[in-house]
Amino acid sequence: MDKKMMEIKEVVGDLILLVLDGHEPLKKIGIDSDKIYVYVNGYDENGMWIHHPKFRIPNLTGKGKAKTKKVEASILIPWGFIVSIAHFPGEEGYDFPSPFDQEIGF
Repeated sequence: MDKKMMEIKEVVGDLILLVLDGHEPLKKIGIDSDKIYVYVNGYDENGMWIHHPKFRIPNLTGKGKAKTKKVEASILIPWGFIVSIAHFPGEEGYDFPSPFDQEIGF
């Protein structure tokens, strides 16, 4: 088996495990665990952009009685909070998964 060095661009579009440290500020957006499985939308110099299919936001439209509603969101996890990334290339359900088939988020 030919081994090659992993590159961060290879996790874009996949489901990964993020291990976090010092993530107390991230609790404000609902991340209360130091290990989360997330779908990666992309990355930049600031951190990793993850997909959250059911992020709760205030219902500002006034339609319905619900005070909040669930929406799709892209969320930035700054590099300083990421201790480790586990990627599972080729593993069924983790490589290019459908977000509708997985319980993703936090």
